Amino acid sequence: MKPLFLLNTSLCLGICLSTSVCSVALGASSDTPTTTTVPSAEVPKAAPALAGGAAIPGPLRSFLRMAGISQKISTEEVLPLLARNIAVEGYQGRKDSKGRPTEFLLLLKRYVDQARELVRLAGPEGVIRVSGCEQADPLLSILGYRLRHGCGQDASLETAEPERAFLTIDSGFPLAELEVTLQGGKPFVYPFTVSPVPVLFSSAEWTQADLRDKRAAGSDVLDALLDDPVLARLYWAMARMDNETGEAFRQFAGISRLLPSAPILDFYGSHILIRNGRMAVPGGETAEPAWKNLAGADPSSAKDFVARLLAKDDGWLAAYFDTLSRLTPAQQVYFTEAHRLPRFYDALRGRDISPGPARPVFRPDPGLLLLVTRLRFDANGQPSVPGNLQAWGQILRQKTDSKIVRQWAKHANQWKSPDQLVEAMFAFSRQSSEDGPLSIYLMLNAIESARPAGQRLSPETVRLLGE
Repeated sequence: MKPLFLLNTSLCLGICLSTSVCSVALGASSDTPTTTTVPSAEVPKAAPALAGGAAIPGPLRSFLRMAGISQKISTEEVLPLLARNIAVEGYQGRKDSKGRPTEFLLLLKRYVDQARELVRLAGPEGVIRVSGCEQADPLLSILGYRLRHGCGQDASLETAEPERAFLTIDSGFPLAELEVTLQGGKPFVYPFTVSPVPVLFSSAEWTQADLRDKRAAGSDVLDALLDDPVLARLYWAMARMDNETGEAFRQFAGISRLLPSAPILDFYGSHILIRNGRMAVPGGETAEPAWKNLAGADPSSAKDFVARLLAKDDGWLAAYFDTLSRLTPAQQVYFTEAHRLPRFYDALRGRDISPGPARPVFRPDPGLLLLVTRLRFDANGQPSVPGNLQAWGQILRQKTDSKIVRQWAKHANQWKSPDQLVEAMFAFSRQSSEDGPLSIYLMLNAIESARPAGQRLSPETVRLLGE
């Protein structure tokens, strides 16, 4: 569920309740319970925080609601999905500490502060108790409400602090049950304690990685993630790695040293695989020499290879590696042959590596993945060329609005093999264009894939369709 959807829904509800909370008729018989208690299945029992874990203040269901996270997830998924939402939804403009926090993040932080106040009010027992109207003031002050006409059967609540009252309603606090107590009904009893959730590695490693001077002493991993979008992005990236790979990264560099690589790991780290200190590369052991030459480090030393992979060309090598890692072993054979792997990468990288592939908010270059996954091969194992190479030379010469296309068009009349056309398509994958050469190539490949072998598109047809 999207945070904005929660915000809009809660806003409507908050308006309805901003003047007075809907009253609940008492109508209790003599054999009814003597307290108003929220069902135990809906709130956590009082429990200590996990050693090395994170303490979420208040019921987990309320926190998930405020964080825009599904109620159906496991506790192991809470912090990774929180980190993801902070990185993606938490900031406008720049996705770092210099960006402007969104309303979603501001509301979430305010809720955490309010929930911590309620945890303190609940005390060591972890239960909020209100026996009568005279005991309600501390709780109402935290919730942002006040009594409208004093205590008694006609007692009702109204908004005192709109921001706090909004959070109270939005998080699902049982305000109507509290109002029953204030009207002379049963005592209000509401378990309100911390909800422990597991932390990747240890809390100390994440809090120590947040080195900004404004960090307050004694902060926990929840505060660190809420206050630092780069740290949150790294947490989300490492949570998607398998255990052995994540542990290897932890030992190689540590959390603090990985922070500059958080954007690259977020977009391109999920397919990195380390086994027994070795880096698993696309193409397998046969392709390791080619990857060694390309990266400048031997895959047999995962530590050195990862360092080069993340540092080279502002993330373009990591993007290339990730894309080829998503292919089947059979598809990888073609792209990782020693003479093709560096050629295709050089074409992708181009003369200007700016902007890097991890700079935007969302992962760019969908054309690169479409190219390698949809590339078709003929009976000889060569890439399919709709029409012929001469037709593609003519198509490129017509696309004069792009500097990159013009550069490749100069040499298109000298092409002798399909590999050269594919090489050009790697270069064109960096362009975002619906009518660029790569889009045309993928379209014509899709058309030919549905035609019988003896009815391939003629060069003239390809040229006309490419105009």
